[in-house]
Amino acid sequence: MPKYSRLQIVIHWVVVAMIIIQWSTADAIPRTHNPLLPAKEWDLFLHMVHNYCGIGIGALVLLRMALRLRQRPQINHFRDLAAATIHWGLYGSLAAQAATGVIVTYFWAPAAWSHKALWYVTLVLVGLHLTAALWHGIRRDGVLSRMSPSLRIGRK
Repeated sequence: MPKYSRLQIVIHWVVVAMIIIQWSTADAIPRTHNPLLPAKEWDLFLHMVHNYCGIGIGALVLLRMALRLRQRPQINHFRDLAAATIHWGLYGSLAAQAATGVIVTYFWAPAAWSHKALWYVTLVLVGLHLTAALWHGIRRDGVLSRMSPSLRIGRK
């Protein structure tokens, strides 16, 4: 099994935190675009956080993809193929979501439907990823310890 670097682990958990921020700030966006009600300052702030956090996710995912390409893990079993498919699907959906977010915000607002649709794709992939993590936790096969920051402190 490939080992993950500290950088890969940090990127993973920072992106997880940023996805939670994205989810919690998304409801403010329609309120800032309502033509019948003036936008509240708090909603404008949440919209800004959502935009910049999305750009950050896009940048981190591109870095994570580059690191993954450099690592080139072996695919020996169906489970390796399934894991690689889910990981690359997550990278692709997150990168596409960041790209469509930029397009919607700065270039063409009608593309918002694609940004929203990609969110559902991302949720399905995150659900599969979490299910696999739970399975590895039940099996106690060491996969979770490779990505856990608390278990890697002090390791090289």
